[in-house]
Amino acid sequence: MEKSEATPRPDSVKREIMEATYRALSEHGYESLTIQAIADEFENSKSLLYYHYDGKDELLVDFLDYALHRFLDEIPIHNQHPAKRLRTLVDILVPETLDEEPYRVQLAMFELRVNAPHDPASRQQYLEVDRELKELLRDTVQQGVESGAFVAVDPDVEAERFLSLLTGVRVRRLTMDEAFPTTTAREALLTQIRRLETDTPPREDEADNGAS
Repeated sequence: MEKSEATPRPDSVKREIMEATYRALSEHGYESLTIQAIADEFENSKSLLYYHYDGKDELLVDFLDYALHRFLDEIPIHNQHPAKRLRTLVDILVPETLDEEPYRVQLAMFELRVNAPHDPASRQQYLEVDRELKELLRDTVQQGVESGAFVAVDPDVEAERFLSLLTGVRVRRLTMDEAFPTTTAREALLTQIRRLETDTPPREDEADNGAS
């Protein structure tokens, strides 16, 4: 289907499409997901959905971008101690409990990732996800080193290490489901954070404004 680039897609319409996609994914999963299933969850005109997307994989690439930026918006970039920011990342990406609905959506995103080597659009989006997360981690570690909250380490190396650990933990959790040792895996991630910390209290301007 040929799409006219002159036709804008309002943010509100895109948000509704993405929310409909989330609901459809949580109900059907990746393998059984169809454009029609998403259309059934879309409260606006179905023609808008079919106009913008030819198939589910094209739509899921956009959904991945949408989910990434919503996730990044949840991370308190400012006014938070670097170690607490890393712990917040662990809590968001590897929560102590994972309900059925977010589990099914995460599993669908994992299946899309597995398909990325064969789909240039998906591969490019996952490269962007990795780039954004690694940049966030690198900046956080660098801030910690410069403030004296972290020991002297290479921010790029630590960002790569932590991103690899987070990705591996999430993949194992999705594939092992209830057999996954969540508590032990979280403790492994938190141990990596403690390894970075010094015994020196953070400067006043680096503290998170009294947040616990």
